[in-house]
Amino acid sequence: MFSQTVEYALRAMIHLAAADGIAQSGEKIAATTRVPHGYLSKVMRGLVVAGLVRSYRGPNGGFTLARSV
Repeated sequence: MFSQTVEYALRAMIHLAAADGIAQSGEKIAATTRVPHGYLSKVMRGLVVAGLVRSYRGPNGGFTLARSV
């Protein structure tokens, strides 16, 4: 059994893997994975710090996987 945080992180990672390297906004990830946006922000920050996800700022920014699939 996974904790809620791990489940949310896995949902986000699967969503990013399906995006084929196109940056996904936090809002889009939250809506698609049905994870509360505020909680997702904390989860994504942990994934960035762990080096699993990259974050980009700006109008076309968002999140991508740190490595290609």
